[in-house]
Amino acid sequence: MTTRSLRIIHTVSSLQGGGMEQFVLRLAESQIKAGHSASIVSLNDGPLLEIAAQKQLPVTVINHGPMLARIAHCALHFAVQAPDIVHCHNPTSLRYATIGKLVSGGRLLFTDHAQTKGIVRKGSPFEWRRVNAYVAVSGETATHAGDIGYHGATEVVHNGVEFAPAQRPREAVRTALGLPVNRIVVVNVASFYPVKAQDVLIKAAAKLKADGQPVTTVFLGDGAERTKTEQLAESLGLGPDDVRFLGFRNDVPDILAASDIFVLPSRAEGLPMSILEAMSHRLPVVCTPVGGNPELVLDGEHGKLTPVDDASALANAIGQLASDPVLRQRQGEAGYKRVTHDFSFDLTSQRYEAIYRRILKD
Repeated sequence: MTTRSLRIIHTVSSLQGGGMEQFVLRLAESQIKAGHSASIVSLNDGPLLEIAAQKQLPVTVINHGPMLARIAHCALHFAVQAPDIVHCHNPTSLRYATIGKLVSGGRLLFTDHAQTKGIVRKGSPFEWRRVNAYVAVSGETATHAGDIGYHGATEVVHNGVEFAPAQRPREAVRTALGLPVNRIVVVNVASFYPVKAQDVLIKAAAKLKADGQPVTTVFLGDGAERTKTEQLAESLGLGPDDVRFLGFRNDVPDILAASDIFVLPSRAEGLPMSILEAMSHRLPVVCTPVGGNPELVLDGEHGKLTPVDDASALANAIGQLASDPVLRQRQGEAGYKRVTHDFSFDLTSQRYEAIYRRILKD
């Protein structure tokens, strides 16, 4: 007996280059490859819109005119597409996902990516009553469902990683980017928002330099705090050999493969795709014990967990790895084995399909 293909629409608030948005693109792409119809509705555009077009992923952006016009556009789109599943990925787009459910008669799944700290809205009781299943990306995230107004049953589906090999040799990437060939390269992949704490990493890099153990720290991403972070680096005496701001990049796998240590000193998290991707490239990870990070990185086995907002502890953890190539290799290899065994993207996609089919039967 064969199972029928599904019509799925994902809703997001924007197509910026964050981990959640990139996850949604990958999930939609994998669902299309599996024979389903999958598309994305976004409230705003962003750099991932071009990538979606390159991948031939159908995207509808609803960001023109007053709210009533956007709501009408949304309702018409969902009525015409008639999805079986409306899969919402943040509270900001939940209003539109709820409209989509009501006009299409489909089922509504909400995934909490833990982007809710400081985000502009919670879901309303009316919206949450229309949700057929609530999924959190980590166990810790599930415990905070009430923070965004949801008080029903929860389940956990960890994000998965789809391994993307580097396309260029390590030395060629470093040369192209003008990175010192013989220095340890620390890489951070995250949008520049206060919650990502790039300022703490800058302070740690300055401490390492002052202690005579300089590294080159590479930041991949853009956002509201980027200029402020660049100014902090300059004020602490960090030059081009010490820190590089490369912005949003399409060659992240190449840069990960050309790096030595991955660092994410966040003040809050869900289950970061960036950590999974770094581990898939055999990089040891230094991160904070927030959100789902401890569910990914076992302290001392795949890297090091350091306290939030502790630049000194962060510098010490980076310095220990920088000075010990055997430790870097051992922890990087352990992380690679962990993600390939427990956090494959195929497994994540299969778990979501199982939930879709379950709620369609309810």
